[in-house]
Amino acid sequence: MHGFTQIHDPEILKKYSLTILKLYKAFGINTNKVYIYNPAEIPAHAQLSRVFTCLTIMGTMERMHSYKDALAKGKAGETGVGTFCYPLLMAADILLYDADIVPVGKDQKQHVEYARDMALKFNRIYGETFKVPTPAVKEEVATIIGLDGRKMSKSYNNYIGILDDEKTLLKKVKQISTDTKTVEESKNPDECNVYKIGKLFLTPEEDRLRRERYLA
Repeated sequence: MHGFTQIHDPEILKKYSLTILKLYKAFGINTNKVYIYNPAEIPAHAQLSRVFTCLTIMGTMERMHSYKDALAKGKAGETGVGTFCYPLLMAADILLYDADIVPVGKDQKQHVEYARDMALKFNRIYGETFKVPTPAVKEEVATIIGLDGRKMSKSYNNYIGILDDEKTLLKKVKQISTDTKTVEESKNPDECNVYKIGKLFLTPEEDRLRRERYLA
């Protein structure tokens, strides 16, 4: 349902959905503990999203990151209503399942805060119905650095794709912005974009060795 804001070809949507399922399995998701479902098959997602459109003022949606990004790029006039109301559907996704804690990245925290506001507003008007969730932002992965030093995002085209082939991956890695220090000079790993991306895949022991090498 979220993908439908950008992709209107049903075959492509189906293909991408199956690809995501395969990636979950490839990354080791334990389906005995994790339930994977398609919100489009559960009418309550669309129904609750519609309710939220009637309880939300325009000004609230205009302050959301998704719309402000479109404004910054001069594409507000081209933005679909589905994208404008994206946070409404996300709030429905969260609140339908009585979530206590919602793990998110730093740029998604606003969406959980909106879901909290909607839960409180709905409960105030119609009686206690929804749990009020709490966002959980893991600081070390709150924002993933992209190839150019900004946050990694498809909209910035500065991302490393999970399914990139070897040639594409090598080309993107070579594009990661670095400083102008020579090989011999000592370096601070916290200022190196290559390290910031690489450490996401390091064990604590490997991270220690890498830090020693950078700071030598």
